[in-house]
Amino acid sequence: MATNERDSTHWLWRLDANAWLAAAHTELVQGRAQLASRRTAVTHARRAAGMALNATLVTLAARGWSRERCETAWGRSYIDHLRALSASLDDPSERGREPFDLEQCQRCRELLQIPVMPPAGLVRLARSKDEAASAALDTATALVRGCAALIGS
Repeated sequence: MATNERDSTHWLWRLDANAWLAAAHTELVQGRAQLASRRTAVTHARRAAGMALNATLVTLAARGWSRERCETAWGRSYIDHLRALSASLDDPSERGREPFDLEQCQRCRELLQIPVMPPAGLVRLARSKDEAASAALDTATALVRGCAALIGS
């Protein structure tokens, strides 16, 4: 199968890069609409980031990465993608974060560090009720923009 050929049954190749980015933007919009529900908003933020990373993988296939490499580089799920790029910060060889800079990988880590549910126990004072959800969506938005810039270059 050619690197730019779509496959409606495959988790990665069912969409092209632009369609993955559009899906990421839809997730961000849905997350912003659900700010009152931290769990829902953070999940949408993580899904948006993962979809943008899928767009990057599809683009990398068109730029010379093998389909197999694209399918295995960061795992299959959006959480796998975020974990792999976050973990690459701890790898001195920097192999796992290609083609991203440290800032994009740090955003992956930050997004994973925002708990889906607030910690039990003491109530933490925040500037707003939805501070964690907003932070997750802001971080995901920066990740999506970074992927879009990489795809456009």
